Amino acid sequence: MKRIQRGFGLHEVMMALALGLMLLAAASQVFVSAHQSWQLQSTAAHMQDEARLALLRMAQDIRMAGMFGCLRLQPGDFGDVAARQAFARPLEIEGTTLSLVVAELPGQAGAPDWFLHTDCLSTVFVEAQRKAGYPVVHPVSRYTYQLQGTKLRFKRGESAFQPLLENVQAMRLERVQMPKGERIDIALTLYEPKLGLEQRHELSVAIRNPVPAS
Repeated sequence: MKRIQRGFGLHEVMMALALGLMLLAAASQVFVSAHQSWQLQSTAAHMQDEARLALLRMAQDIRMAGMFGCLRLQPGDFGDVAARQAFARPLEIEGTTLSLVVAELPGQAGAPDWFLHTDCLSTVFVEAQRKAGYPVVHPVSRYTYQLQGTKLRFKRGESAFQPLLENVQAMRLERVQMPKGERIDIALTLYEPKLGLEQRHELSVAIRNPVPAS
């Protein structure tokens, strides 16, 4: 009497291994595809957020350019010639460099380049040091945005440049005359080389204060 052998034969085992490998390969492809999609979306969102913050910061400073208090400044209101020249050209564009002379918002670290003192009635003058006794004092500094290589850099006054935005392939700055007033058009092209991801961001900012053309 023969004994009945139970279990899988070599053929069945090989078929099961082949099917398992096929399922594993398919699952791996799904996982890799999902991971690549997640990486692209995450990188794209990160690039978009950084570009938006950089553009909003530039827009805020453009709006503040030329805001020098409630009285019109005259040449005799300046303590030195350099300050007078800077205030005369509060907004300048040279290629991919944007230079602004702005009234600063509260909370800036470090001393500003100048202080504008005024009583908003008859007296106004600009000095490097703050003087007591004036009801309105505006801290004013020169801000510079510059594209260097693939980095958008920023500096305040005479300090060193600090990186503001990475992977910038190109930047366009243009001053545009409108029927009523002027605006600055900013276009940033970002490129992430590892993923081959390119984004273009644009923003138009109205010039609020009287700013002579360069």
